[in-house]
Amino acid sequence: MFYFAVDDLDAFYEHAAQHAEVVKEMTTDETGQRMFYIRDLDGYVIGFNDKAALNAGDLGKYAEPT
Repeated sequence: MFYFAVDDLDAFYEHAAQHAEVVKEMTTDETGQRMFYIRDLDGYVIGFNDKAALNAGDLGKYAEPT
């Protein structure tokens, strides 16, 4: 599974939901990370999360710098 950190997660969700199957709706987990999942044309599930929340949280230290 791939995960991508997105600058404007809400806007991207609105766009992606119109063009792909949403596998898991937008959620916020216990660490404050906001995310959702879609299925691409090849059947792969791809996760998207809020870049600002990722960088602010403990998981941000493991993220690739941009």
